[in-house]
Amino acid sequence: FKSFLIVRLDHLGDVFPATAVPKLLKEKNPSCRVFFLTSSAAAPLVENNPFVDEIIVYDAPWFARKQKKRSVSSYSFFSLAQALKARKIEAALMPRGDLRESALTALAGIPARIGYGITGGGFLLTRQLPYRSGVHESEHWLDLLKAFGIPAPSLEGRVYLSESEKNAAEHRLEKWGVSPALRRIGIQVDAGTPAKEWPFENLKELLSSCLRELPRSQLILVGSDADKSRRLRECLSPPAGQWADLVGRTSLRELLYLLGKMDIFIGPDSGPSHMAAGLGVRTLFLYSGTNRTEEWKPLAESAAFLKNTVPCAPCGLLVCNVKGHPCMSGISASEVFTLLNQRPS
Repeated sequence: FKSFLIVRLDHLGDVFPATAVPKLLKEKNPSCRVFFLTSSAAAPLVENNPFVDEIIVYDAPWFARKQKKRSVSSYSFFSLAQALKARKIEAALMPRGDLRESALTALAGIPARIGYGITGGGFLLTRQLPYRSGVHESEHWLDLLKAFGIPAPSLEGRVYLSESEKNAAEHRLEKWGVSPALRRIGIQVDAGTPAKEWPFENLKELLSSCLRELPRSQLILVGSDADKSRRLRECLSPPAGQWADLVGRTSLRELLYLLGKMDIFIGPDSGPSHMAAGLGVRTLFLYSGTNRTEEWKPLAESAAFLKNTVPCAPCGLLVCNVKGHPCMSGISASEVFTLLNQRPS
């Protein structure tokens, strides 16, 4: 094939591993063109990737989270199909098995449409692969690549930052008071959905223990919930040198640079945690009961995870409907603090 379309319209943690795919396609066929279809939120993950010829942005309404205001799409569904058709793309790779993605590429007239038919869209594909239930999510990508004769042991996502971006990000970190002399402990204060969030009291207790017991460390807060970070600051009155509140202050590209500078990162099953683990940073995941852990857990050796097993998991809910949110409230601050202080094996 002379051109490929990678379809990854979902969330940051899902898109990040797919950033490894363009390189694998180009190594197999250096002269091919690679188009990457993704959302406006995830597009910065693909920027400056030397193996991607064009990023196409579409904010799929079926991935809009109700708790967040949806950005305006660059295309409507049907105008996007026409835009793809104009590019004369020869093959589309779709790892999600989503009927709407299959319909989109069929409307675009892409001759080779390879993916899974688990939502009933198999008849729209030119090659439907068997979907292996219960395997890790990355295995679906690896099966797709094998269909093109591209063997890969794993997917290692990578983001390409220019030297000017790195220099600018380093300058901003210095301005924000991020210290290179202290152990950098990154903590995500929120999550993509309420069902994946760690309770405020648990988070506050962990931060209090870190401030008290780890004076040679700096807590670097990231996320988007500025109100929560303000409440934490008011409750804890942290010393300026031990605390850097970057919640809502970084662009995604700056966050990626920052994650790579962490000594350890703590967060829920969310994009920043998956990206930190993918960058080789020691990462502690606080897993909710929304997904099957064996399908979505990080595979990086640098990653560890804590979870409280509950009978209602996996629920697939955006908001927990069980009083007390036990899957997350059951992960204690003391557990996390103990694991934080263990030396990695």
